[in-house]
Amino acid sequence: MEWIGWISLAIVIGALIYFGISSFSTFKSMKPKIEQLKAAQTRIQTETEKIKSETDDLKVHQEHLMADVDHAKQAVALTINETKQIPENAKFLAKTAVDSTKNKKTVNA
Repeated sequence: MEWIGWISLAIVIGALIYFGISSFSTFKSMKPKIEQLKAAQTRIQTETEKIKSETDDLKVHQEHLMADVDHAKQAVALTINETKQIPENAKFLAKTAVDSTKNKKTVNA
């Protein structure tokens, strides 16, 4: 009966040795694939950073454009308001010219 224990122990030791060898060979065969995945991860990270940088640049450009549009809106609104006041200013100018002409005639007379 003692020999069954020794045989069982030898089988367990053999299984552990086989497990170690197969684990090492699996790790060795997986190493290039792991390196490829790491390289892909690095490329993706680089592209992500590049896209974030471009996004930030576009946001800044958009803010500048919005500021320019707002400035143009204000300029157009100011021009329209000034244009609306032209008839009133013309009436005032005509009235002032007529009054000054009357004043000159009165002073000369």
